[in-house]
Amino acid sequence: MKLTLDRYRDMLMGCWTGKNIGSTLGLPLEAKRGVFDLRFYEQGAGQGPAGNDDLDVHLIHLVALEKYGRNLNAEIISEYWLDYVVADWDVFGVAKAHLRMGIPPPLSGLLNNFEKNCVSGMIMTELWACVAPGNPDVAVRFAYEDTSKLHGVNTDGLYAALFTAALESAAFAEKDLDTLIAIGLSYVPEDCRTARVVRTVQECFRSGVSWRDARQRIL
Repeated sequence: MKLTLDRYRDMLMGCWTGKNIGSTLGLPLEAKRGVFDLRFYEQGAGQGPAGNDDLDVHLIHLVALEKYGRNLNAEIISEYWLDYVVADWDVFGVAKAHLRMGIPPPLSGLLNNFEKNCVSGMIMTELWACVAPGNPDVAVRFAYEDTSKLHGVNTDGLYAALFTAALESAAFAEKDLDTLIAIGLSYVPEDCRTARVVRTVQECFRSGVSWRDARQRIL
């Protein structure tokens, strides 16, 4: 598929709009466990968008990328996080505490991090896909540099980010869902938990089970 500038802009806008909708819709339920029947914005859409670190970090990364380009790495991203990211809790707080002590990536995300396998890195991959449309190798490299400071290496927090970045980048040029998933899986170990969960979801979809049953199988 030929990616024209107009089509790229349209897909870019779709990605950013969807990211904003999803992050805003789910914000009131963040860190809550359970099955929810969410039908609209819980925080009152008329009050304007609430602050959201899942969105803000993209803008910080973009500023860093505009300055450093292909030379952007984990150390540079970490400096921007210490200067501009206000979130100081959970995996963010652990990594930033280590960075302040001079512990560099990937150790900053690996030491004493009980959430190293969470999805924080995965939800920050859209930018890397958007600046490398149809080029998963580049998107994954940036995602690795970004995520390793939070999740270290050889963790499912990192693998989830690499899988997602590759899939999102490839989606600018490929539309077959199974092909996209295969591309994403090619960037992570076959036996990691991330890959096993993805394959389980595929099996559930193909067998037609309900989303509730699929969720139970994953758990």
